[in-house]
Amino acid sequence: MFEDRITIDPRVRWGTPCLSSTGISVAQIVALVRAGCTTDSILDACPELRPEDIAAAVEWHERHGDAGLGPRPPSPGDRHPSITVNPAVQGGYPTIGGSRITVDAVCGLWEDGFSMEQILAEYPSLTVADVRDALDYDFEVGA
Repeated sequence: MFEDRITIDPRVRWGTPCLSSTGISVAQIVALVRAGCTTDSILDACPELRPEDIAAAVEWHERHGDAGLGPRPPSPGDRHPSITVNPAVQGGYPTIGGSRITVDAVCGLWEDGFSMEQILAEYPSLTVADVRDALDYDFEVGA
C-alpha cells in the first residue's frame, strides 16, 4: 500500500523518503507519532496529507526501520572529489570531505547572495575548489 504514497527523489531533500510529492518526510511523521500525536492532530498540522499518507509513513518505518528514514543522495563519484556522503556524518546529507559542513549550508549561503570570499570567511577550512564542487554537485543533482 505504501509504495505508491512514498517518493524518493534525489532532487527533493536529497532523496529522503517523503509522502507523495509534498516534501513532508516519512521521518517527520514518524517523529510526530513517536511524540504521541494522533492522526487527526497530524492532519490538522499538515492539511495536504490524508489518513492513508500517515498509515503509509508508519508502514514504511515498520518495514525499513530508522535506517530507511534518511536521505539517499547520489554518489558524488570522481566528478566531485570534495564531496562525501556518509550516513554517520550529518545524517547522510552530502558534506565537504573531512568536515561536517553540508553542501546545503554552502549552497544556502550562495543562494542568499554571499560571495565566494564571504563563504570562505564563514567556513575558513574550505577552499575555493570545495565551494565550487559543492555548488556543482548541488546543481547537477538539482536538489
